[in-house]
Amino acid sequence: MHRMTKVFDVGEKLINGIISVLLMLMTIVIFYQVVLRYAFQAANIWAEEFARYAFIWVVLLGSASAMRNSKHIKIDFLVDGFSDRSKWVLNNFVCLAMGSFLFCLAVYGFKIALKTGNQLSAGLHVPMSFMYMSIPVGAVLIWWTPLSRPFEARS
Repeated sequence: MHRMTKVFDVGEKLINGIISVLLMLMTIVIFYQVVLRYAFQAANIWAEEFARYAFIWVVLLGSASAMRNSKHIKIDFLVDGFSDRSKWVLNNFVCLAMGSFLFCLAVYGFKIALKTGNQLSAGLHVPMSFMYMSIPVGAVLIWWTPLSRPFEARS
């Protein structure tokens, strides 16, 4: 197995581990919130906010993992009729467009995260930049996937 493939595999395992922990914590926190609200007629101010922010991180990290494993939805019934050369050209165009979009998402997401560094969230009192950093981190990790494919093809 190629050394870079191992690096990408370890990165994917780390991402999947973080996703698993966040999903578990979301489940526990939401269950706690439901029990607190309906059994004790009380509520806390941080549980819903934690679940929302964790969900945002799960979606963006999960998108990177799904992209690496080619699990995103593709509409390929039109492409199936193309010649191999046309498929190659179209695939490269899609990769270029996706890369451009992810680059813009990472750059502008990072700018927003920097601008919100002094603002605290209402319930958790953590910097809002932590939540907004999910955008550039997710974009870079999704973009990271096409970088791993040439290494996997050689192994």
